[in-house]
Amino acid sequence: MWYLSQDRELANFVALFEANIGLPMGRVFHNSAADSLELILQSVEGKNFGFFAKRNRLKYLQSLWEVYGWGDFNIKQNSITTEVFPAVISGFYLSVLEQYFGKRTKIQWRQLQENLIICDVSDLETSLTKPPPLPNMPWATTEQHNDSVYAREIERRSIGWGIDGKISYVLPCDLINRIIYNAGGYTDTYNKSLGQYWRLNGIDNRYVTSTVCILQSLKQLFMTSDIYVFISETNNWSKIIDSHLKPTGLGSIKHVNSSGNVDEFSVEINQTAILTIGKLAGLWERANGKQSICSVDLTSTEFKVRFESLLSYN
Repeated sequence: MWYLSQDRELANFVALFEANIGLPMGRVFHNSAADSLELILQSVEGKNFGFFAKRNRLKYLQSLWEVYGWGDFNIKQNSITTEVFPAVISGFYLSVLEQYFGKRTKIQWRQLQENLIICDVSDLETSLTKPPPLPNMPWATTEQHNDSVYAREIERRSIGWGIDGKISYVLPCDLINRIIYNAGGYTDTYNKSLGQYWRLNGIDNRYVTSTVCILQSLKQLFMTSDIYVFISETNNWSKIIDSHLKPTGLGSIKHVNSSGNVDEFSVEINQTAILTIGKLAGLWERANGKQSICSVDLTSTEFKVRFESLLSYN
């Protein structure tokens, strides 16, 4: 259900996605974050907190934020101390408020300092209902089956935690899938040249544009990093996957075949699939030093992913 994000990856991803889709997406990210955490917090509804239930419930919610590496919140002052992108963390905070008070709430967030966000909160005269399901998106509701365990040394920081000296936290994979869902109607403003890099088959038409923008943004996010990818003559993709994908929670993928300038992969249908494909595209381009065209075919059992050089394709 989770994947690892570090340093300014989330903020940079938001900027790339907005550039690719051609519109500000702060509210979409906010609403998607709120819905994704609300689903996770449904398990809290039946939890018995015993005596001083309200206080214990609040401590429990604050402990979750600590575990996720998000920082802290003050429910009396409606303030958030965090390293996470404001639109996203304020969406998570909205979900906490609604779970804690048991009523729908509206918030406006303001970033006063680099790590301090203040929220203006008002109640809504509507009852709590579950977030909508994601129709015709089979990968969004499927569990991940990955037995690999990658230990990471977590460093305690004054705000959240870090790994390898970098600000780090986990994000729900459902956040990305809900962005695809909530941005599915924006088809007029997106960068149509992206069609030369991505060929999507089997995905519901209403999600194709937003999925392409997500995939391209994830690829660009990796390409802007200083991470090097070394591929051998034997196409050691299994080692590359072990080194660059599995440690961040994106490991449900297998290298199927390499021939000429073409590499083929099989990606499991689960909540990490789109994240995996987008980062894999960045890995392929960094390893080969070429722009790629990526064909993604969703079948009943897997995503079939094929990369080849854009120049050789043309």
